[in-house]
Amino acid sequence: MDFTLTDEQQMLREGAERYLQENYPFERRRATAATAASCDDATWAAFAEMGWLALTVPEEAGGLGAGVIEAALLHEALGRRNVLEPVATSAVLCARLIERSGHAAARETVLPAIAGGEARVALACLEPDRYYALVAPSTVARRDGDGYVLSGAKIVVVDAPAAHRFIVSAGVAGESGCALFLVDATAAGLEQRAYPLIDGRRAADLDLRDVRVGADALLCGPAEGAAVLDEALDRFRIVQVADALGAMEAVIDLTAEHIRNRKQFGQPLATFQALQHRMSESFVKVQELRSALYHAFAHVDAPPAERNAAVSAAVVVASEAGRVVGGQGIQLHGGVGMTEEYQVGHYFKRLLVTEKLWGDVDFHLDRIAFNYR
Repeated sequence: MDFTLTDEQQMLREGAERYLQENYPFERRRATAATAASCDDATWAAFAEMGWLALTVPEEAGGLGAGVIEAALLHEALGRRNVLEPVATSAVLCARLIERSGHAAARETVLPAIAGGEARVALACLEPDRYYALVAPSTVARRDGDGYVLSGAKIVVVDAPAAHRFIVSAGVAGESGCALFLVDATAAGLEQRAYPLIDGRRAADLDLRDVRVGADALLCGPAEGAAVLDEALDRFRIVQVADALGAMEAVIDLTAEHIRNRKQFGQPLATFQALQHRMSESFVKVQELRSALYHAFAHVDAPPAERNAAVSAAVVVASEAGRVVGGQGIQLHGGVGMTEEYQVGHYFKRLLVTEKLWGDVDFHLDRIAFNYR
């Protein structure tokens, strides 16, 4: 596989980095984190105008039809600036779910709305005591006339407070498998309990108490839902690894600047060999992660078992690297590294949250072992 970026990909990366550097300062992020949804509507509209929300949406649905590599390049830039807005959740994960669902009406209406910034969608599939399980959800959809009634509970629905709609996984009564439903965030019987994550993003637990939806709310039947969900989540995990890569690069840059300027015993900290070794270790971890990301790129269209293993390997490397790079950044900054006024602590928190999204290290190690047994 040729990893040389095309001219268009290079323009995307440079344009995103330049725009965010000029328009998404740390103060703006702090202001966004203080809002109820951790999402600024003006920023979201600007992202839509830049074409970022349409990046991976198919051209026939009003998008740009780009692939996962382009999405990863964008999210590396978003991670570098510690952006809070739910670009990956809505415009990558949920857009892919709708695209793969084969639901003609949703493709014609919801996908263009995502691409244009008019709609934000979040995925609700994690359940209490289910440990990232995707198949046989406890939430149940019962047929009722020409529609369905959904009952159950979902936890840690990331970016839920900013969402206009949810994609909800549920079992259909009398059938095996995992179906996917498109549910309005204001539907009667749907209750949200929102809370902040440690990195400033927001999530919510959902209670679905006899939530009635029409027959057209069914995106995927129980026979296809799990496979569609698994493929979309793997693409999401790839862009999250790229996001983590960008965050780690930012930590290294911030830490390098700090130790160049901070003096001890009359000398800049950067002149001490022990600290140089720590910075070198962080640099090596980032390069290891980039290699794992490229390996995932090469397997994104492989058979499910190969794709699962490659993506999970990248997530495991990202988790280890994030703790090393983020931890070294905190240590080399000293106590100020964990204060609200310094950026490095916010990046470390972002890396810790990313590590747990849609599967922790144990989950991914199990998935690698299962696919290579």
